[in-house]
Amino acid sequence: MNFLLRVKRAKFVVDKARRWMWKVGNEARRQLTESTRGWRIKNFFIDAFHQYVMDRVYHSSWSELCEGMAAVRSLDEVIQVHEAYLLSIHYQCFVVLDKLWALIASRINKILGLDLDFYSVQQTLSSGRTVAVIKARCHKEVDRIDKQFDDCMAFLLTVLSFKLNVGQFPHLADLVMRINYNKFHISDTGKLITAPASDFVNFKLANTISV
Repeated sequence: MNFLLRVKRAKFVVDKARRWMWKVGNEARRQLTESTRGWRIKNFFIDAFHQYVMDRVYHSSWSELCEGMAAVRSLDEVIQVHEAYLLSIHYQCFVVLDKLWALIASRINKILGLDLDFYSVQQTLSSGRTVAVIKARCHKEVDRIDKQFDDCMAFLLTVLSFKLNVGQFPHLADLVMRINYNKFHISDTGKLITAPASDFVNFKLANTISV
């Protein structure tokens, strides 16, 4: 539940930051957008994952619940259908007791945290009273956010792509399509455009994707 609440929180601050960006002057907006080379990509990820949760998971699962409830004939069947509904949501949102799913959730959770970190930096830079030392510290923090975001995205997509290559997981395919809608992370040939250290990826894959 905390994971899903964090998704909601990240979506809220992204929308708030986007509204602020349109209200400030052109110069202030230019300085802030230049402070992070991929802030739109980060926001796009939050939008895409939030849409995945609301559309692919909640809406589809709710439709299945309604269909199941229409066919029940006893209280036990009602409980069974409802439990299946909750399990489906948990499974598609990566909050079940599964080693690989926990790994995927941890990377998504990390990206959500980075977006919240960027929002905090944005608030500092937008105060208008930031001294040079604090500005330098903020830009250093942005560099950290950029690097960790790239590493998390590359690792996340590597894990998802690997899993899709060894089985049928429609919800994972839908998530990858949403995240990579503009072909920013994975090319048409399937090549990962932004990649972390290969040794790190291989080590983690060897220790986690054995399910």
